Amino acid sequence: MGVEFPQKDAEDIVSQLLGGGEENEIIQSITKEKALIRIRLEKRKSHLVTIVDFGNSDDAKQLGIKDLARELKKKLAAGGTIRDSWIEIQGDHRQKIKKMLIDMGFKEENILIDEEVKEV
Repeated sequence: MGVEFPQKDAEDIVSQLLGGGEENEIIQSITKEKALIRIRLEKRKSHLVTIVDFGNSDDAKQLGIKDLARELKKKLAAGGTIRDSWIEIQGDHRQKIKKMLIDMGFKEENILIDEEVKEV
């Protein structure tokens, strides 16, 4: 008396467990195309913090904001954190982040950079 498994390969099982890879990729690419991203700089005491704001927390979740933050922090060699629908990166990285987001598939015209520094 043995256990029978359905005729699926490992990729199908992993895809099913992770929530269907192709569907997630399609949703993510559509979200990247329509996402409006604001990049601004805040001054906190004597420190500068770059804020990457996705505006809508649902869009941020669909984009995988945790993985995106991890990638940005790694490439910029900077610390940071995630709050609701935005990513905070230590230092002034506005132009670098814009270029990186474009390379990741976001539309350039949907990425807005605030040039003024907001003091908090």
